[in-house]
Amino acid sequence: MSDHLNQSSVPPGRDDAGRTADRQAVIAARLDRLPVGRWHRRLTGVIGIGLFYEYFELVLGGTLVATLRPLWNLTAFESGVLICSVFLGMFVGAIGLGYLGDRFGRRRMFLINLTIYLVFGLLAAAAPNVWVLAACRFVAGIGAGAESTLVGAYLGEFLPKGSRGRYIGWVMTIGFLAYPTVAFLGAPLAQTTFLIEGWRWLLIAAGSGAVLLLWVRRSLPESARWLAGRGRYAEAEAVVAGIEKEAERESGPLPAPVVEPVGPSRSAAPVRDMFRGRYLGRLVVINVFNVCAGVAHYGIGAIAPLILLAKGFDIVQSLLYTGLIAVGYPLGAAVVATIGDRVERKRLIIVSALLMAGAGIVFGVADQEIVVLLVGFIFTTLGSVFATAACVYVPEIFPTETRGFATGLGNGLSRLATALMPFAALSILAALGPVGVLSVSALLLVICSVDIALFGPRTTGRRLEDVTATLVSGR
Repeated sequence: MSDHLNQSSVPPGRDDAGRTADRQAVIAARLDRLPVGRWHRRLTGVIGIGLFYEYFELVLGGTLVATLRPLWNLTAFESGVLICSVFLGMFVGAIGLGYLGDRFGRRRMFLINLTIYLVFGLLAAAAPNVWVLAACRFVAGIGAGAESTLVGAYLGEFLPKGSRGRYIGWVMTIGFLAYPTVAFLGAPLAQTTFLIEGWRWLLIAAGSGAVLLLWVRRSLPESARWLAGRGRYAEAEAVVAGIEKEAERESGPLPAPVVEPVGPSRSAAPVRDMFRGRYLGRLVVINVFNVCAGVAHYGIGAIAPLILLAKGFDIVQSLLYTGLIAVGYPLGAAVVATIGDRVERKRLIIVSALLMAGAGIVFGVADQEIVVLLVGFIFTTLGSVFATAACVYVPEIFPTETRGFATGLGNGLSRLATALMPFAALSILAALGPVGVLSVSALLLVICSVDIALFGPRTTGRRLEDVTATLVSGR
């Protein structure tokens, strides 16, 4: 199969731009016709474990505040700073490392972001006060924040068009296991004083597993689509040929790739192009969506233990119930892994957001334990369906050359809005209680639904190259 990118694959007489597009089309066709096998599953596992650590950091803030508020006598402002510090770091990391991923490669950024997270995540465990802790979590957040940006771009560029939803769904399932893990670890660790304070063990647990993951990631290949987009065709050929060889050993001879013409969007798309013409509209649509979704979903998840405290549960009950409710996160992602390539992702986002808004209102009103647990579980399951479908969807609608930056910008603005949210949410929680906080969340989810319904393109089962060549029209 390695001859698919030789000179005979490129029609003679074409100009340089045409021959470049032909080579990129061949790479895309070879990747899209591959059967999903052991190679893709290994990649899914490695990427999913990395996402686990981002979400571990993301949800840890609420648990730390619930644990440290009585120990350190934290004020409302200090509590807000501690929660928002990691989100501010994620804002910087998502945009900065996402952009660098477009410039220098997805694989290199995967190693850099994990190293940043590892070092400063462990330093946070030794923090003597809330300000040092917040500073360490800010820098750790820079590393963690790039993870979800790189996941959709990197994995989506390797997966065949009919499998992106399923396998990114499994990646998210692994990542979302962090939500119940933090809560279940937090409940016993909140009470322990073995050698060091329990919350420090929680931070050590967050950073220590990244050591092994960093070693494993050294073997990741660079994205073949990215290499082809940078004109590094020999390297792209080597990556694809290696995957084909393993696929042939597992599944037998491969079908010939069907090379379809690419649209004009496959030409180089520098960052400045994202702020004009057709991609500006697409960028606005996605950034409105990401900001509203970030506050409504991740922001509420970050303060879930505090919402339960406001309902009258004690710290251990709140963390335990948060853990039980958070089981819905990996479950919802597994639902998307099952149906994400059969149901249009645009529709999946809209329906799950509206149902999540309704469940959130009921959760805010509920005060009986069984109702709180049941409705909270439904809320997190729907939230996971929503977030997982979005993680697949957003990178699909931007070109390879700027996929990292465009996705990172959306994720970064989402994290920035989420970073500012605790200050408003904690005030709303104090003044209006859980119902007030969750009513704001419901309104933002309705805005997300309208935004995608009116302006989001269809992506399920389509080539990345076809999606990025389409104007923002909802077709």
